[in-house]
Amino acid sequence: MSLLPFVEVEEGAIERKRIFALRQDRVRSGSTGREMRVDRILAPDWVNVVAFDDDDHLLLVRQWRFGTREFSVEIPAGALEPGEDPLVGGLRELVEETGYTPVDDAAVVLLGATRPNAAFMNNRCFSIFVPRAKKTRAQALDATEEVEVLRVPRHDVDDLARRGAERCANPSAPMTNPATADALMDNSLVLVALQLWKLHTLEAG
Repeated sequence: MSLLPFVEVEEGAIERKRIFALRQDRVRSGSTGREMRVDRILAPDWVNVVAFDDDDHLLLVRQWRFGTREFSVEIPAGALEPGEDPLVGGLRELVEETGYTPVDDAAVVLLGATRPNAAFMNNRCFSIFVPRAKKTRAQALDATEEVEVLRVPRHDVDDLARRGAERCANPSAPMTNPATADALMDNSLVLVALQLWKLHTLEAG
């Protein structure tokens, strides 16, 4: 049997939060006719930034994450304003969180976009690449943000990601260096952006 799209029957009431909205809708299977209720998170599009400084260090940000209740090491990122160009929004987030700006705006590249979780979210996450950036100003953080900027040599990025994935898979395992146990990358959107950057680098030769 070939699958058919679900039919939207009824939209539920929206429950608005600070950064997203919740809605439960009624849908009908186009294949079986069965009706059901589905939960949806309505969120703005996001953008994250793979940026290197003049010393070929990847710019990372370390901050407390309320979902996991622990520190997370990520690349600069944030929500796009309605209708905002991903390149513009990405550079805005880069300078706000790190104080770094591109050495050459024309070299900034849109790597692509992915769906954070298509099962119940409607948004996209765009990823951009800044080949060279320099520190030009102080951070300009929101009132709710506390962000530490980290610089990691390009050749250490894969190891940071590998150790982050290992820690996420087995959080109770002893760390080889407990003092830096929370300085690891295990955010899936960060790892996707880094993979898109690697593919872009290979294609660029």
